[in-house]
Amino acid sequence: MARAITDGVLSTVLATVIDGFIIIDQHGTIVSFNPAAERIFGYSEQEVVGQKINLLMPEPYHTHHHQYLTNYLTTGDKKIIGQGREIEARRKDGNTFPMEASVNEMVLEDQRYFLGTIKDISERKAREAALKASLKYVDTLMNTVLDGLVTMTESGVIRSFNYAAQQMFGYHEHEVIGLKINALMPEPYRSRRAEYLQHYLHQSAEPVVGKGREIMAQRKNGEIFAMEVGVNDMVFEHERILVSTIRDISQRKQAEDAIQSFVKKLQISNEELDQFAYIASHDLKEPLRGLANNALFLHEDFAELLGEAGTRRIMRMRFLCERMEKLVDTLLYYSRLGRQALAVEATALDPMIDSILAMFETEAIDGTITFLRPQIMPTIVCDVPRTNELFRNLISNALKYNNKAHKTVEIGVCETLCPATGKAEPQTFYVKDNGMGISAEFHTDIFRIFKRLNEEDDTMRGTGVGLTFVKKIVERHGGAIWLNSTPGEGTCFYFTLKMEHQT
Repeated sequence: MARAITDGVLSTVLATVIDGFIIIDQHGTIVSFNPAAERIFGYSEQEVVGQKINLLMPEPYHTHHHQYLTNYLTTGDKKIIGQGREIEARRKDGNTFPMEASVNEMVLEDQRYFLGTIKDISERKAREAALKASLKYVDTLMNTVLDGLVTMTESGVIRSFNYAAQQMFGYHEHEVIGLKINALMPEPYRSRRAEYLQHYLHQSAEPVVGKGREIMAQRKNGEIFAMEVGVNDMVFEHERILVSTIRDISQRKQAEDAIQSFVKKLQISNEELDQFAYIASHDLKEPLRGLANNALFLHEDFAELLGEAGTRRIMRMRFLCERMEKLVDTLLYYSRLGRQALAVEATALDPMIDSILAMFETEAIDGTITFLRPQIMPTIVCDVPRTNELFRNLISNALKYNNKAHKTVEIGVCETLCPATGKAEPQTFYVKDNGMGISAEFHTDIFRIFKRLNEEDDTMRGTGVGLTFVKKIVERHGGAIWLNSTPGEGTCFYFTLKMEHQT
């Protein structure tokens, strides 16, 4: 009775467990095949009982299994008996799959039997393969990016160190795994690094995490270099991991330092040049006045002795002295333009332009000049006298260098592309005329001091400095100036003014 109950319980257990149970005799013949084994292999119990166990195995297990069993029975040498292992199995449809099997020996009624417990691990192996592929993909990404990537625990212990980081610091990965991240930094960053992390982790402040910053790092050879670092955190398998992106910016910093040094030297040079121009111009005025006065005295006191030719030469000398004095005054003024601070304020441009155009009323009274103003001009922050001079010079030039019977000058504001920056400027001022135009080859020369396109005629009005002043004023206001021109059709000067605060 007890045996029957035991057999019934055993049959029920074998029928309900999710693992497959297979019993074979000492000859490798299947004597029991539970329902779970049927589901795993696709065979019914009737199909396999009496068959050899190697029916369920692919090569090389199919051929060698009988030899394994015989070897164990004769020598006691275990291959799988008494321990679990992963092997390949074969279903009824011929497909192979990975399974985990453990085999134990038992003796019933003086007969030796072997109980195999099997588990289909196809899904687990697929997950493991997917995870392995994913890890390989991530590892490949980490080792192909140009920036250094370092992962660490929340206490700063390095967990991974990609190829770019190894090249940057000179350490192999195995040399730094397990070290604190501050081992890669000189003082005072070495001490403060731990403070940054702890401050972020425990007080919810973010002096480093999620933001880029520049700090100093130290290579394996002791060399200290500048790097840009950004840190973000993530949770992986219930552990908080910090991911640090690092970039060696030592060459960039060297270039920036070189540029700053050059700019500083250039500023000093410009200041010295301005000072020299101011002193030289100031000191030239006295001998020029003396020369002009002596020429005047000669003309007044010795006109009869000089005769017509001598008088003509004296008058020419006086003319050249006056012209030279104007040039010296111009040089002095140009020097002041670069040295004096701008007094900036919010200024409405329309009233300013009204006052400038009023200066040309006499010339425009006969109807030969038309001023066009298609837009209302904005209010801007600028130095009023300098900006007035800027517009006055451009409008004056538009009339002066215009040989048309009817002159047209247009003053306005528009959005256009700035050639210097390659960007659209939404507030670009312009002064456009229908005058003589300027050949493209002179578009740079016209801004040079004392440069005139008709230098052979020294009797023509002007000293060739108006556009030089214009350019200087525009640059002092943080802007740029350029032009479009077609000879015989006219010229349009464009400029921007970007002064936002007092200088």
